[in-house]
Amino acid sequence: MIHDFYQNTREEIKELESEIKNFDTKMQKEEEQHNTLVVSHLQKVQHHEYEHQEAIEGTKAEGAEIMAEEDKHHQSSESNNRNGKQNKKEDYERNDQANISEIESETKNHQQNLDALEQSLETNKKRLIEVYEQKLKDLQKELSLRMKVEIHEIEERKNQHINDLMVNHETAFREMKQYYNDITKENLDIIRQLQEKYQDVKQQIANSEVVV
Repeated sequence: MIHDFYQNTREEIKELESEIKNFDTKMQKEEEQHNTLVVSHLQKVQHHEYEHQEAIEGTKAEGAEIMAEEDKHHQSSESNNRNGKQNKKEDYERNDQANISEIESETKNHQQNLDALEQSLETNKKRLIEVYEQKLKDLQKELSLRMKVEIHEIEERKNQHINDLMVNHETAFREMKQYYNDITKENLDIIRQLQEKYQDVKQQIANSEVVV
């Protein structure tokens, strides 16, 4: 019986170790999912940075195209005005100055739009990083708490099982002790009866010898 109790205890300890191993596997899977989420977030940030760079390049290309068109217009006007009168030359100069001011104004507006877009993308990137960093901290806290709770529950079940085994062992020991005490008592009774029979036979032999 003690051997059986010992074997049962070993089996239950193996089951507890298996539960702990399964819990570790579960924690590893959740950590892998978290790493996947972080990689996805980084890819999104890279995508935003790529879109930001594309917007910058598009704005620069648009500005260069406008400058090229204005340069062509300037060259054409200059060629025509060379053959014109003084008033056309003055008109050209006024128009040229106006065009320069307009280009400068448009360039300034494009630069402002570019700065605003860059600031917006930077703000969004920081906000996304903060959101995912907070999610990461919350997930770490939740996993840590869940691990502590489950470990505590496993410890309680293990301690309760050990207490049950000790109680069962003590009960079995008392029953075994009572069993052997009963056997010993029965054997003593049999020995006493045999001694009594031996005395009776011995007395009968002695009586027979006296009669002879």
